[in-house]
Amino acid sequence: MRVLPDRRAALAAALLLGAFSLLPAPLPTAGAYEASLNTQDLEGALEDTKLNEVFSQYLATIQMYDPERATRMGLHDADDKLTQRTPERVASELKAFQVLRKKLDGIKKSDMAPSLQVDYDLLDHMLEVDIYEMTNLNVLARRPQYYLEPLFLVYEMMNKEYADYNTRAAAAISRLDQLPAVLLQAERNISKPPKIWTQQAIRQADDALNNISDFVPLFRGYTSYDPTLKTRVDATLDNVKTALARYSEFLRKDVLPGPDSDFRCGEYTYGFYLERRHGLDMTPGSAYSYSKKAFKRSLKALEKEAVNIDALTAKKKGWQGVMDQLPTEHPDERDVLKTFQDEVDRAYQHFDQYKVVEFPRQRLLIKKMPRFMSSALPYVYYAPPFALDDNRVSELYVLLPSDSLSDAARDRVLASGFNYALIELLTAYSVMPGQHLRSYESSLNHSRIRRISRQPIIDNGWACYAEYLAEEMGFYSSYWSRFLRAYVQLLRSARAYADTALHTKRWTADQASAFFQDKLGMSKAQADGEVLKISLNPTEGFSYIYGMDRILELRHYYERTEARYFDLRRFHTDFLKMGDIPIDSIESEMRRITKEEDRIVR
Repeated sequence: MRVLPDRRAALAAALLLGAFSLLPAPLPTAGAYEASLNTQDLEGALEDTKLNEVFSQYLATIQMYDPERATRMGLHDADDKLTQRTPERVASELKAFQVLRKKLDGIKKSDMAPSLQVDYDLLDHMLEVDIYEMTNLNVLARRPQYYLEPLFLVYEMMNKEYADYNTRAAAAISRLDQLPAVLLQAERNISKPPKIWTQQAIRQADDALNNISDFVPLFRGYTSYDPTLKTRVDATLDNVKTALARYSEFLRKDVLPGPDSDFRCGEYTYGFYLERRHGLDMTPGSAYSYSKKAFKRSLKALEKEAVNIDALTAKKKGWQGVMDQLPTEHPDERDVLKTFQDEVDRAYQHFDQYKVVEFPRQRLLIKKMPRFMSSALPYVYYAPPFALDDNRVSELYVLLPSDSLSDAARDRVLASGFNYALIELLTAYSVMPGQHLRSYESSLNHSRIRRISRQPIIDNGWACYAEYLAEEMGFYSSYWSRFLRAYVQLLRSARAYADTALHTKRWTADQASAFFQDKLGMSKAQADGEVLKISLNPTEGFSYIYGMDRILELRHYYERTEARYFDLRRFHTDFLKMGDIPIDSIESEMRRITKEEDRIVR
């Protein structure tokens, strides 16, 4: 409906039109309407409608120009298309985002309800980050991994249940058909990427090439009764293999020998992300100081836990000497997935019994990770549902030892990555009460803006807090789990320290690698792997420790102020159901609602 310039007149007209439908009751006078008209509420409703319109246009723009991102959001009208990796597409999408942000700026935020003001700011920040990254990051030229992302998306599409299987399979095959053209476009676009990004893209391309058979089972139901479809799928996968081999060779011969470039984003971009992506009132220097102190604090906590485990060894060899004594008992390789399922079931029962969180009514499938994902993802990886999907299915991917390893090497992998104490920790972090629970709870928020938002401080911070909560509630069956949690906390604070130091250009990549080798006893290959992960996502490493600290700080505030009325499960539920909004906004919203409910003890 067209909105007249005079909003009050438009609203009055709308009410009068509605009144005629109420006959035979007598029509009230215009004066009576004016007396009962709450102008502020109605004008707020108009602004809310405008916000919804801009958001709908934002989703439509993404679906038009970036169908891969749209799929991950849960928008499926363009699931058969790949995002065009061309400068022209980027320029058109950028222009559309700039127009939308200008329209958003024309909305009077002050007329909105407080919760919708949060949504307004969230959408504004999302648009601003989109515009900044498309203007400044030059992803087409600098990030060779970007051209391999369709493979991961196709695999995820086939493991979700948002649509009929045959519909998803046809769209996935269409996307695989287009991948060779995307990889050819990469050869025209890529210029002077950081060497470590090129090296990782080569590993990813080789992993996909050598494990293309990972995709075959996805389409068995689609091809089993139609030889023509089977022929098409086989031809598509052959074309993908050829394209991957060419892309890997291109990266090796034409890109890798070329000049290196600096992956560090710099203080300005780092500060932009802190302010606009995370909604923090914090400078890069403050984040660096915070992380440095957190690392020292975590190191002391781990040293204390080492003394509790074995005081003599801790005195002689430090915490690393105690770490060497970590029990290595593990399930048989054939039973690893079942062991995870058993621990997940136990976690559900345990936390339901203690009534500290709600029960997550969202399906979780535990699966063997395909090997083509191994060079890009953690070895235990939680994949949430696509954001706006109503039929929500999560996956927990577990990377088992490679068949190419010797028996002794396979056993070492199992002992270090799947000992029973570590499986408990991974369960708490990834599933219950960790990422899976958070995914379910946040999906209950009615705001679609919040559902598509990604807030690493909330996501990563909650997962770390979940490990702490599991310890607090007696979930861990071994005292070694407490020691392992202290070690993992040290590792994350080290990543945060390196993240802030690297991207603000206080450290070089070599200095960051040396830090991990010296302080955490890593090999050079392991330390270089840490630097690679940090290089790809500025502020991500910082989000883990800062997020957990803020959640604990907020919880302690309510424990003090609500005193005997404090309910831990209600706190967790209230926190998570705020959805994916910045931590400062969650804190403000929770305090506003608590004040309205008058739960604070005076």
